Amino acid sequence: MALTSKKLDKVRTSLPVAEVQKESLVRVNLNVPESQRARWKMAAIERRIPLGDLVVEAVEAHLNN
Repeated sequence: MALTSKKLDKVRTSLPVAEVQKESLVRVNLNVPESQRARWKMAAIERRIPLGDLVVEAVEAHLNN
């Protein structure tokens, strides 16, 4: 049985998907230690950005080096 992703507007109904997305979004699932996720989440909170944005910024910065 294959796993399928839920549409973003079905997961987060408060997100105005049609207004903010420039292209189709897809879900990426990662298995990381709980302590690592907690560090990432705290960093995102401190910067007042969503955790997903923090991860995207970090990956993009790594790829651009």
